[in-house]
Amino acid sequence: MRILGELEPTKNNEKLAKRVEKLAGVVDAIDIPEAPMGKPIAHAAILAAYIKAKYGIDAIPHVRVSDLNTVGLLSILGGLKATGIEEAVLLKGDQPIVGKEVEELTVESAAEVASSRLGGKPRLGAMMSLRYPLEAITKRLQAPLDFYLVLRPSHSLEKLEQVSKLAKSLNKRLYTYVIVASSRNYSKLREMLVGQPVYNIDEAVRFVTKIQGLVDGILISSPGDVDTISETARRIKKELRLD
Repeated sequence: MRILGELEPTKNNEKLAKRVEKLAGVVDAIDIPEAPMGKPIAHAAILAAYIKAKYGIDAIPHVRVSDLNTVGLLSILGGLKATGIEEAVLLKGDQPIVGKEVEELTVESAAEVASSRLGGKPRLGAMMSLRYPLEAITKRLQAPLDFYLVLRPSHSLEKLEQVSKLAKSLNKRLYTYVIVASSRNYSKLREMLVGQPVYNIDEAVRFVTKIQGLVDGILISSPGDVDTISETARRIKKELRLD
């Protein structure tokens, strides 16, 4: 099982270094959101290239198609390819708090363009929520994408089993979000992430143990608390004997 850890973007170089160093060695790759909640902070693609070059750690930036036309998309993905970034996540993104959306691309059309113009590098993923009907999930799995970040994986374990079988038949990889809270950020996360499961560390370990045969990996998220992400990763690696 591959373990990804979420890195909150920051414009502060010292904060960035501390966050990366806390994740280094305990996760297999660093996932970097782009403009979470529609707030411009620091471009995920640039951070990913910097982290890969400076620390030698695999990084997976998010790319918001609602901010891009086709030229912008291909330029960003081409830059990632040139700097050795092997994976990126396409998503629509939250409504921007400044400026307007560029209504040219969808996730699927962006994947089609990238597939035809860039030859499969970087490998591209997308979000996928288990709240959607199986028909819609199947359609997304058939897009020219390599992997998916699964939201609300505990919505239905039976449905996760179905999706897992379908993904394996299509040679697609699944990484489930595991949102973990500490006493410092539990209330904040419950307020931010209405309807999504939020675990403490012990609950997260039990949940991952339960689904380990259904997915290729997990993405540990704990907005505002990188220490909780690193501790959760350590506990899961120990429990699953991944060291």
